[in-house]
Amino acid sequence: MTSLSSGPASPLEAADTAEEFRAAVAAAPDEHCLAGVFEACLRPLVYSRHHWLLHKGEYRVRADLRASFEALRLRDPLAWDDEEADLMLCLFALDTASTGLDDLVERVDSAAVRDVLHARHALYAGLVAPGEQPPATLLALARRVERLRPLVQETHELFSVIDGRAWFRTEGAMAREDIDTEHLTPDVEEVLAEVFGAPAARTAHDRLRAATRTAVETDGDSCSVVRAVMRAALADPVLRADHVTLTCPMGDLLDRPEEMTTSGAFFTETQLRDGIELADHAEQLGHESAEQLHRTIRARMLKLKRGAIRSLYGPGCLQGQFVEKHGGHMLFRNEDAHYRGHRSIGCSSGGRASFALRHTADGAERTMTPMIGDFRVVRMSHDEALTFTADELPQVIRYGEWLRVVVEETYRLGAVVRADAPAPAV
Repeated sequence: MTSLSSGPASPLEAADTAEEFRAAVAAAPDEHCLAGVFEACLRPLVYSRHHWLLHKGEYRVRADLRASFEALRLRDPLAWDDEEADLMLCLFALDTASTGLDDLVERVDSAAVRDVLHARHALYAGLVAPGEQPPATLLALARRVERLRPLVQETHELFSVIDGRAWFRTEGAMAREDIDTEHLTPDVEEVLAEVFGAPAARTAHDRLRAATRTAVETDGDSCSVVRAVMRAALADPVLRADHVTLTCPMGDLLDRPEEMTTSGAFFTETQLRDGIELADHAEQLGHESAEQLHRTIRARMLKLKRGAIRSLYGPGCLQGQFVEKHGGHMLFRNEDAHYRGHRSIGCSSGGRASFALRHTADGAERTMTPMIGDFRVVRMSHDEALTFTADELPQVIRYGEWLRVVVEETYRLGAVVRADAPAPAV
């Protein structure tokens, strides 16, 4: 995220050790430059997932690290000790590479960050620059990772692998040509034919847009189409889902995304697999009520999306920034191992397709940040044989793409995803 100029590297840009970074920050030419450094160091503390990391011999959560940062920014950089200067170098490097604290394993120090960035460089360069050697210095390595990412995204979908039991994330990539979004699955074809009649000889996207137009003309919204696609996902033999959830902007505040901070601004709906016995998961959920599960998932998704809107569209250090946590597909495992919020929605393993949404405002095409469109597939079982895998994630991405087409067509028609939305519960 950090904007660094081209040409000869400044002392700050060339810093590779805590000592060099401390000296470079202390020699910042003006208050504006110093403020920029601190803003860059703050961002990973804001957007990273909850995480325990060793710093100064003790395990710290993100809030502890932020408290340390806030204290350091008030002191003369030359008064930082080596571990404090190294923490600030870590944060600056993570921001430069647009990565997070949740990538780190066990500890937060520059050696751990270097390991993460070497792994990320190996992944990216292996796809678009085979044989490229990583830069020698930490911040140069971070900048190279940041510059390689969009090159990779031209041909590949990136995804996070998050293991709740391991407390850290890694990243994977899959070739976009291996994800078939041009042909609907038999389950999607079946539900569209059931609801909207026999399909015409169109592409998958044309078929979905036609169904959306029919729904909007008939019902005033596209809810019947998204529900049909979600129902197909539940029946999909690849996904083997226990429940699926779609969350996206309703469509009435597209010209004012910064105002999407209320529950009514979003469509979020969950469908459960027919025949699922929630009593089998009562210990995990804390109840066996389908209605309670729907309410809990809705509240959780609305909290996530409203928080993302406040961070990325409101004032603050993340406004307009790319954030990996917000921006990518996810494969998650053991998500209920430590976090009560995940246990309460029965999330053991599954996948998320994240998609940006295009729309027109004031005659210009705009794109809302990725993650604002969110399709999640969840398996509740702890049976290792049923753990969601990377081989199954492309199927989630296919459904996410088809839902994106429906939602964007809804916006193009000037309609909303659900016209009769209930009064917000949260």
